[in-house]
Amino acid sequence: MTAVPSLTRRGQVVLLVVVLGFAMGHLFGGRNLNAVVVPAAALLAATGVYVATLRDPRLEREAPEYGHQGEERTVRRRLTNANRRVPARIEDSLATGLRGDPVEHVTTDAGWTAYDVTLRERGVHTIGPATVSIVDPLGLWTRTVHDHRTQRVTVYPRVHPLGHTATLLEGYIGITNEREHFDGVREYRPGDPLRDVNWKASAKQPGGLAVTEYAGEGASNHVTVVAEALGPRADGVAEATASIVAHLLDNGLAVEVVTADGVIPAGNGDPHRRRVLETLARLDRGGVRRRHRENADIHVTAPETGEHVEVAIGTDRRRYAELLDTTSGVTA
Repeated sequence: MTAVPSLTRRGQVVLLVVVLGFAMGHLFGGRNLNAVVVPAAALLAATGVYVATLRDPRLEREAPEYGHQGEERTVRRRLTNANRRVPARIEDSLATGLRGDPVEHVTTDAGWTAYDVTLRERGVHTIGPATVSIVDPLGLWTRTVHDHRTQRVTVYPRVHPLGHTATLLEGYIGITNEREHFDGVREYRPGDPLRDVNWKASAKQPGGLAVTEYAGEGASNHVTVVAEALGPRADGVAEATASIVAHLLDNGLAVEVVTADGVIPAGNGDPHRRRVLETLARLDRGGVRRRHRENADIHVTAPETGEHVEVAIGTDRRRYAELLDTTSGVTA
């Protein structure tokens, strides 16, 4: 809804001058005052009509759809559809999980402007609604237009590199580097690492790919990761799970993720990675069913006391901080 024009502070000063001028002229008969007061009153009236007849500008906004916690992204905006080029002020509302300076002084139909926003907190946040204030060229009158549209930004948890102790992830889920003995060729199945594709055999097998198998490899290409925050450290659980899942996906594994919100079936590739990260962006306190916990290859959890995040790989239990690459300077 378009607001009725209102006076700016400058306009209020001019109005005060006009009122005082008329009052003094009435009381003291000061004709010389009319040379100032009448033009000022006419100017005030003319600019008021000018602002009232301005067409409502249309706000266009380009905002990021997603990003990782701590990253900085750019929001672009412009005002179009105005029947005259006039000064304007744009202000976006930012959710508490975002930080930026969303106020800009622009000119309508003058192209794109931009401001940076920091993704402070994991979760799903909004940019908008916005208020647009247009003024006359002399700055006497203003009119505010409200744009109630919002745009959603999904903030993924941070993903950290894992250190040499990440070999635990390989040992306990049966992934080894014993690939010396050729054992045969079979059809490609979703989740098989591309490094195992036998391109020569695939060329002789129309309609599909062939994969090389090695004796003694004992590899499992399907890994189930369970994430549950029993205490207040949901952010830490989400971060640890995201880092571990990224490590597994980067090594060509198909990863299934189980949270209190449900099960993400095993998959790989960028679309699957984004789906996992979107789920972890929403991770909150809550447990999973016992059968999921018992069948997990990797279990990421934080106790109710919330003193640390623990990663269980098979029978080995370690704090998440022990799996981090210490050369990166990241601690948990």
